[in-house]
Amino acid sequence: MTPDETPQVEQHGAVEAGYDRREPRSGLIAAVSVATLALLIAMILGVYWLYVVAYERIDQQQYSGVPSQELEAIHAREAEQLYKYSYIDKEKGLIRLPVDRAIELVSAEFARGTVAYNTRTYPVKPEGPGGAAAPPAQPAPAAAAAGGPAPADAKSGIAAKPAPAAPHAASTQ
Repeated sequence: MTPDETPQVEQHGAVEAGYDRREPRSGLIAAVSVATLALLIAMILGVYWLYVVAYERIDQQQYSGVPSQELEAIHAREAEQLYKYSYIDKEKGLIRLPVDRAIELVSAEFARGTVAYNTRTYPVKPEGPGGAAAPPAQPAPAAAAAGGPAPADAKSGIAAKPAPAAPHAASTQ
């Protein structure tokens, strides 16, 4: 730059070359700020209305309205299967009992002690180290030889399997 090309600077309120010294348009800035704020408030209210008011109205219409015919047919079929006698297989003589009658029959059978299915409770088997994925523990050879033959069950005559040797397993029957 040559000395003639340098910007001119005047002292006391003069213009400096290369800079915009105009006053900002405060009215335009205020108008843009107010418009942005109004748009933000409108969007917040719109989202609130969409999620709260509109979805509430849809839920109310859906759940308090008349049930569909398909749902009524399902309920009728379920009620028929639960509360009425019907044939499952006529040739084999299988019938469906109402649930209330089936409960009465099973409770009377249980009270007489003539239940045809297994009702014994079994103790919970403790889980060994390594969790359920761990291979079962092998009994020690001395413990298996000392055990002798397994006792037979009095009702069925079937010999029970020997329990695996575990330090904290208890045999209850």
